[in-house]
Amino acid sequence: MEHPEKLKDFTVHGTHQIPMHIYHQKYPYGGLTVPYHWHREIELIYVEKGSMEMTVNMTDMTVHAGDIICINSGELHQIHSEGRQASIHHACVFSPDILSFEYWDAAQSQYIHRLLTGQLLFTRRIQSDRPCWNSLVCLFKKILKVNDEPAEGWYLEFKGCLYQMMGIMAREHLLILNTDSRMEENHKIEQGKKVLSYIHTHYMEKIYLADLARVLGMNAQYFCRFFKNIFHKTPIEYVNHYRILQSMKELNDGDRSILDICLDCGFESPSYFIRLFKREIGMTPVEYRKRA
Repeated sequence: MEHPEKLKDFTVHGTHQIPMHIYHQKYPYGGLTVPYHWHREIELIYVEKGSMEMTVNMTDMTVHAGDIICINSGELHQIHSEGRQASIHHACVFSPDILSFEYWDAAQSQYIHRLLTGQLLFTRRIQSDRPCWNSLVCLFKKILKVNDEPAEGWYLEFKGCLYQMMGIMAREHLLILNTDSRMEENHKIEQGKKVLSYIHTHYMEKIYLADLARVLGMNAQYFCRFFKNIFHKTPIEYVNHYRILQSMKELNDGDRSILDICLDCGFESPSYFIRLFKREIGMTPVEYRKRA
């Protein structure tokens, strides 16, 4: 049995004293590819320019300029460019523990504690048609500014902005209860994490459908339906998709031959690899290497 911890992002975001980090992601020619992963931290994303494809748990989205995306602790997510379209987005990743108060007041009991224990969640997406959108974007931009131009007390300002954003979300009913249906979805996602962990560990090897079904103790037919219901791809489509993502890293990082990369990423046929790469990425591996 593969453990879902293998899918966990163990990146250290910030320091022990300041457990947060801001990521500015600029892709002028597309090419953004972040495979499925999860982390205990909460992640808030503001899309400044362009659009991207994103999946959070079982929800596929095309996110556009102006959108705010909220990824709760433990949620499985991936993100990639929409074709070769340019995009800019900013991600604020922080430990939920920084929100906690020592004094057990109404904010702690009604919101913070429930958020830390998974009873309360940030809504997934906030778009520009929301009345509170402009206020939230202004606060997000202030977070970016105080982080990029830190002065004395900047971390207090950062936390203040988070609390203000949460206050607005609470007022606008954008902090939502973790319902039974969401908990059922979470159970499916936990099973999905186990399968993806197996794929991400063994993608360079020959993977049989029976191997994947065995990870969850299912028969192959039921497993195929289960997998497609969660990830909207067949198991084989996802295996090949992940292999392509890994080949892109290899193409970016060195000058190894296309044949070696093809074989190392689990493809047995170079012609099939090239054909599949072009279908997914819109160019051949050689063209991608030159562009990178």
